[in-house]
Amino acid sequence: MILAVIGLIVYVVGAIGLLIDEFKESIWWGLAGLLTQVSHILFAILHFRECKKSLAIMLIGILIMAVGSFLAGA
Repeated sequence: MILAVIGLIVYVVGAIGLLIDEFKESIWWGLAGLLTQVSHILFAILHFRECKKSLAIMLIGILIMAVGSFLAGA
């Protein structure tokens, strides 16, 4: 269970990093990122080079959550 919570924290750090990348690009991207998740996906597709570090952190968080959930269920 603790591992899943750690994964969630890592994911949130990556999501905040993505939001910062969106605000660096434009105030409109940042506001859209605050309001909808679809804009996060669209921004990640259109500006992959700028946000690949944040996406990698989010992916690591998802993997840690998955492992933590798997171990908690076993």
